[in-house]
Amino acid sequence: MRSQGSADESRGTEHVSDVAEAIRAATRSDVRGALEGLISGYHPIDIAFAMGELTADERGRVFELLDSDASGIVLEEVDDRITADLAEATDEGELAEIIDAMPPDSGADAINMLPADVQHRILNRIPAEGAAELAGLLHYADESAGGLMTTEVIVSPPDVTANGVLQHIRRTSVGREAIFRVYVVDEERHLIGAADLADIINARDDQPLTKIMDPDPVRVHHDTDQEEVVRQVDKYDLTAIPVVDDDDRLLGAVTVDDVIDALQQEVNKDVASVAGATPEDLLSRSPWRAARSRVPWLLVSLAASLLSAGVIRLFSGTLEAAVMLAAFIPVITAMSGNSGLQSSMITVRSMALGLLGDVGYPRLLWRQLPTALLVALVCGAIAFGAGTLILGAPGYGLIVGLAMFCAICTGTLLGSFVPVAFKRIGVDEALASGPFVTTMNDAVSLLIYFGIAAGLLRALNI
Repeated sequence: MRSQGSADESRGTEHVSDVAEAIRAATRSDVRGALEGLISGYHPIDIAFAMGELTADERGRVFELLDSDASGIVLEEVDDRITADLAEATDEGELAEIIDAMPPDSGADAINMLPADVQHRILNRIPAEGAAELAGLLHYADESAGGLMTTEVIVSPPDVTANGVLQHIRRTSVGREAIFRVYVVDEERHLIGAADLADIINARDDQPLTKIMDPDPVRVHHDTDQEEVVRQVDKYDLTAIPVVDDDDRLLGAVTVDDVIDALQQEVNKDVASVAGATPEDLLSRSPWRAARSRVPWLLVSLAASLLSAGVIRLFSGTLEAAVMLAAFIPVITAMSGNSGLQSSMITVRSMALGLLGDVGYPRLLWRQLPTALLVALVCGAIAFGAGTLILGAPGYGLIVGLAMFCAICTGTLLGSFVPVAFKRIGVDEALASGPFVTTMNDAVSLLIYFGIAAGLLRALNI
């Protein structure tokens, strides 16, 4: 939804901390107009990125000096918390003017940060047509195609010529987001085609759109998840993708800049999930909220760790008989955990890229098996040699090597299976590649290690 323009090439790209420090110095200065003169030399995007390092008072002083266009860009680029703070601190009449000048999708994002009663008052201050457009966008889920799309698109009936379309674009105030493609619709706004602007420019002036357009453009429903939108844009190398309703009527389009923002959100979510946290932890938050977001999966890790402790307690007799085997506990658990983490990340990424359908999950698990066997065989052989050398007996080396082989095989398969299982029960599969798989593999690998040790110690009479 964030649709900033490219930074002005005449302005150098400043380091965020440098911009923030310069703004702080200007706010403390007694020189009249120092802050206003300073921020006039920065691109609004530089100011937006610096906002995160400023205090609420400093942000407010900067924001009130920006014009409507610059204010709109800042509201688009700062994180949601700062957007809400700036919007609430701004006079409602001025805020309505800023939001009205923003692209509809970004304006809807800004309004969505406000309390419901303030939203209504802001919409009442915006001209009726624009207010209706913004109100319509507020109904869509944030992470859906409808929540990402802009309604500023160029539409045309099919019988218009290439020259007619270009003349219309010249006469109309068309935003940057809208110029990627022209969408061809019928009288009821059903999407019947799409044409890239470059193809229209290169066509003969009298050539109708029906001869230029793609008659069956890739499209997404307004409820489509943003992850699928990103996937479709990447798959078909699109600069924009149309969004339609249940009756295939054109609602708007998701443009490539919004796709990049959606991709960043998905990456942040996946990275946070790997650590058993939430995407908000990547931003500044209060210690209480950050702790609350992390505790649930840390408790899961604690439970699995206690399970590991229970396994060690269960096989305490085995450890007493051959206490030297304890030296290889961290080696076995680490290798099992790492192999599980590798396979789970591969599985999660394959699922995120849409490379697996329902029939692909068994195939993925089957494909991981020979990989697990090969890796486990190499590591098991090395562990056998190391165990024999360090523990002083081939029997102990056999226990360590065989346990390493089985633990890596089990860890790899568990790492592939758990994300699929999470997906099936409706839990974010990215969580499976974090603390859950690692700690579960610890417990399972210990069970394997001590089970093999107990059996071989008796069989070999060590």
